[in-house]
Amino acid sequence: MLSHPQIVEAAETLFTPVCIHNNSKRESDLAAMKRFREPAWNNPVTRVVDRDGKDLVARNGDGWSVAALAAQMRRGLEAAKRPVPVWLALLERDAAAGGRAVETAIFGMT
Repeated sequence: MLSHPQIVEAAETLFTPVCIHNNSKRESDLAAMKRFREPAWNNPVTRVVDRDGKDLVARNGDGWSVAALAAQMRRGLEAAKRPVPVWLALLERDAAAGGRAVETAIFGMT
């Protein structure tokens, strides 16, 4: 399970996260699976949708890295004509570079 604080922050503040239990028999989960045409017991997927549930960008069913999720979120915001926060763009760039795009410098003061 991917757990990255900035990805979680982006999901919680920029989007409305939705979880569909694709192995459930609950009516609400079955209706959501039908609406999004998701098969039962498939691998996890991420989607960026508009308020009507229409995909803004392609569904992501095989790339759950921080870089892939940040890129999907950025593309979704761009497709919705919403601003992309600088911190999300920097997260995507840093993650795509293997965490080496941001450097740390320590300065001493006297």
